[in-house]
Amino acid sequence: MNVTQIILIVFIVLLIVMYPILIFARNKKENTRMQEQTNSLKRGDKVLLTCGVYGEIVDMHEENGKTIITIETGKGNHKGYLAVDAYAVYTVIKDEPVQEEKVETVKEADTTKPSQEDEKANKEKKGE
Repeated sequence: MNVTQIILIVFIVLLIVMYPILIFARNKKENTRMQEQTNSLKRGDKVLLTCGVYGEIVDMHEENGKTIITIETGKGNHKGYLAVDAYAVYTVIKDEPVQEEKVETVKEADTTKPSQEDEKANKEKKGE
């Protein structure tokens, strides 16, 4: 075996060993974030579920060791209620005021002043 083959084998072994370690660390961070989010849920929070449903938490209770939340969706006569596991919450929506972007007005070109092309065309007409 030459040096390049040994380096290649070491590199492949290193990748095989490091991949599960990196995946485990990433999953641990995600699980910690989900656990913190689930523990911080309270009535009145507006949430987005993993299935894409928006709603407001109206009830929370424990059932068989799992936190079950009931969310209210819709408005007015079109309200609906869903009972889901707390881990189905994708994110909590913050009620922050929406800031409108300042729109800058672009000054339109002054149409009263003739352009250079117009001046050339006028000179050509006069010269004919």
